Amino acid sequence: MWTIYRHTKGMLYLKVGTALHSESCQPLEIYRTLYDNDMAPLWARPQAMFHEEVTPGQKRFTEVGTIRVLMPEDEAHYLCFGFDAWGGDCSVDEFVASCTINRNHVRGTRYLLESSNGEPLGNLNTLRFARGLVGIASMSVNPLHRGMGYGSILTRAVMELLRYEDQTTRFMLFSEVRPSMYERLGFRRVDDEYQFHLPSVAMVTGDEPITEQQVSFLREYF
Repeated sequence: MWTIYRHTKGMLYLKVGTALHSESCQPLEIYRTLYDNDMAPLWARPQAMFHEEVTPGQKRFTEVGTIRVLMPEDEAHYLCFGFDAWGGDCSVDEFVASCTINRNHVRGTRYLLESSNGEPLGNLNTLRFARGLVGIASMSVNPLHRGMGYGSILTRAVMELLRYEDQTTRFMLFSEVRPSMYERLGFRRVDDEYQFHLPSVAMVTGDEPITEQQVSFLREYF
């Protein structure tokens, strides 16, 4: 489980671990920015300073939510978040059952965003196509909490978690909402010749041209 914090200045961060200073053995919190930072995406701060109050009653970092891997026993409760968009004519139970046998769902790793009090807010699936190439799929937000930015927070947090493993990771997705939501997260629309599944818009991160291998994944719609 990984924790999302809001700094007293308003920016969001994802805590990815703890460490000890090699000389003093002082405990450190290791965290990533959930926004573009020109200096660095990865930061460390003494644990006591990270959790201290900057003014009485005001912590420097306040927990706002957590990210965790969705377990099979959770699926019946949370896969239904996407039912209104992808359920078609089937029942909720039929929709959840179809997800659990879907090729992409079975081979993917799904992450759940929860509030600090355990309220489920949204989930998405990640598909590791190759070294340094990850697809993001079936992102859905709890209908009770839509329109509050949780989809963006979830997507960026998962991206930064995977970039912690490999900073060069490139992400791909199909946008079924306004592409501007994903543009704010560093995605761009691929050239029209690679738009195989409109109106779902194929998007990738990074400025480099997409490769033939990546084109094949876009053509297959993952």
